[in-house]
Amino acid sequence: MKQKSQIFAVQRYYKVCFVAAVIVSLLVSNVTIAQVAVISDQNSSASINLGSQAGMFNWTVDGLNQLNQQWFWFGVGNDPEASIDTIGAPVFGVVGGRLLTTLYTAANFSIQIDYLLTGGSLGSGVSDIGESIRIRNLTAAPLSFHFFQYSDFDLGGPGNDVIQLGKNLQGKFNEAAQTDGIVGLTETVVTPGANHGESSFLNSTLVKLNDGVASVLNDNMNPVGPGNVTWAFQWDFTLAPNGSFLISKDKYIQIQNVPEPTSSLLFVLFGSLVAQRFYRRP
Repeated sequence: MKQKSQIFAVQRYYKVCFVAAVIVSLLVSNVTIAQVAVISDQNSSASINLGSQAGMFNWTVDGLNQLNQQWFWFGVGNDPEASIDTIGAPVFGVVGGRLLTTLYTAANFSIQIDYLLTGGSLGSGVSDIGESIRIRNLTAAPLSFHFFQYSDFDLGGPGNDVIQLGKNLQGKFNEAAQTDGIVGLTETVVTPGANHGESSFLNSTLVKLNDGVASVLNDNMNPVGPGNVTWAFQWDFTLAPNGSFLISKDKYIQIQNVPEPTSSLLFVLFGSLVAQRFYRRP
């Protein structure tokens, strides 16, 4: 009897271990799944993988996804840049279905990114995402900082896009205009303009951001395409002790019947899409 009792005890022990292992596995799986956040409004939805370089990998407008990847990199001092997901797991939450707030915290700085999605009515073909990025110095000493945004939009599907960047009156990069037949995208940096920008074909900029060497974007603002194009912005600044730096910008997509632009028509596209964003707000 004593031997049987010992056998049952061993069996119970392994059952408990097995159940515990299953629970831990489910918890880990849920954490991984939970790092993909989804926001939606009217005719639009966006999906953001907060735990990898996939970043915002889907922006669907009236049933069609227009985005492959948008994500952020950072560099401190002369160190090579790294994607923000390497900082660690963020604290995040979705408010009202269309506002996503995220916070990444390192030992010496934090990065907060808020996304606000404003969709249009069904069938309108318009959608808008506002982004607010605040970088804080958590130390009592100045902190030299570099911040990058990388964007790979596939408007109407990959392979036939044209991209051009623009500058403000201070000579800082503050606009991107991308088109593919009937789809147009603009991004406007409200404040402040970026120190550097780069438009190129896939995937030369992404390789540069991940090569383990501190990078400076090449400032190419000439039209690139048609093809599978990408673009990026770079902000360089010094954070005051316990200070912060705010980047505010806005993306707008419109699906309409427009001709494939030549390089000269891209300038017209800037004004047209920006005007429609403010006067035909979703």
